[in-house]
Amino acid sequence: MDNCLIVIPARYGSQRFPGKVLAPLAGKPVIQWCWEAAVKAGRGEVIVATEHEKVLSFLRSIGARAVLTSPSCQSGTDRIYEASRGTKAGFVINVKGDEPFMSAAALRAAFDKLKASPDCRIGTACVRITSAEDINNPNCVKVAMNAAGRALYFSRCPVPFHHALSDLKDQPYFKHCGFYIYRRDALEEFVALPPSRLERLERLEQLRALEAGIGISVAEVPPLGPAIDSPEDLAAAERFIAGRV
Repeated sequence: MDNCLIVIPARYGSQRFPGKVLAPLAGKPVIQWCWEAAVKAGRGEVIVATEHEKVLSFLRSIGARAVLTSPSCQSGTDRIYEASRGTKAGFVINVKGDEPFMSAAALRAAFDKLKASPDCRIGTACVRITSAEDINNPNCVKVAMNAAGRALYFSRCPVPFHHALSDLKDQPYFKHCGFYIYRRDALEEFVALPPSRLERLERLEQLRALEAGIGISVAEVPPLGPAIDSPEDLAAAERFIAGRV
């Protein structure tokens, strides 16, 4: 993936799961899984951006390039912007520090989709939801798209609503995959904007981009494995790893 920089925001002080980036998962911390997956993707230089010395020290101990960013960063995107300043990459990829099962194929699909969508300046991906539990799980973020794969809305609620009288049967829900590919100018514009109303309501920063009229392309990809949003997700991740062995 030419002209790309991958930045992994690794916030130690997560409100929902403090310290999750250093939580052990099958013998190594969650952030190490994320870093190794990003490096394996081979889509550009990988930098981890954190606000905590403990995370910084661990990453450097395993040979990862890591930088200390301001604890005042309000979002993961603010953190990757701070870490990416001074670099010349035309695309900056935000691979979240709680997505240990990122794949090169998913990044490539999202990148190709973004390049083929001139009306969009941010790219991401989604997977079909097959579990009824996920549909109603607020930690499973859903995305509604138009026919061309452009995001219309992201929500912790099931969207789009499936009305009992709808003539569309068996339409899937889609789960948002936790990464973004920013065209450099879109990243700079995004971080200059204040948190938006919908972003603050749903606690989803991508809604800031939609409210500002920044198009987001969404590529459908195969399932990536569970993200780590809560302590319970660690058990699901352990089962996922065991199933791959």
